[in-house]
Amino acid sequence: MKRDFLPDPETRQAKEDLRRAMRERLRGMDPAHLAEASLTICQTAAHQVEFRNARCVALFSPLPSEPDVRILIEEAWAEGKRVVLPLMIKQKSGPQLDWHEVANWDEVVLPGPFGLREPDPLRCTRVPLKEIECVFVPGLAFDHDGFRLGRGGGFYDYFLGQAPTDLPRFGLMFSCQRVPAVPREPHDQSLKAFITEDKIWTNPGQKSD
Repeated sequence: MKRDFLPDPETRQAKEDLRRAMRERLRGMDPAHLAEASLTICQTAAHQVEFRNARCVALFSPLPSEPDVRILIEEAWAEGKRVVLPLMIKQKSGPQLDWHEVANWDEVVLPGPFGLREPDPLRCTRVPLKEIECVFVPGLAFDHDGFRLGRGGGFYDYFLGQAPTDLPRFGLMFSCQRVPAVPREPHDQSLKAFITEDKIWTNPGQKSD
């Protein structure tokens, strides 16, 4: 069945208001603090049993306002893991993430819809969803129920809605991005936990290993 990604006007406006507020908050953060926080987030993520046991890890190429996960990507490479990054594609059925394996930074070159560097599909092998064993996702805000606010494309919600329910899924964000409640719709997908620089916020609706 085709998924409806058109939000109702009130929820759409609430999401846009929160996006603007979060962008402003992140712009006001000290870059040195964000760099230090990014290192802590990556170290914490690397110690999660799901990351340690995974042979294929899905990550993302960070924007300047997101945790710098290049540290985590390089740790995965050092441990001999396969690293896949998303290529964003708009389809009639909905927004789609195609995952491609990258072995070095020279293969992450293409500008995506949000100005992201993406894997070059001519050089990077496409990896099917069934081979991904752990996924880390970005966002603009998150709440204690495990819901995240993305940048409005719907790519990650569509991907997570198709992924196996037992696929370990973590959000990587700064603690300042936590809010009491993220505006949500039926298609919005929750995560197992959010890793920030000062805590792991576990979704009470999902079992922890």
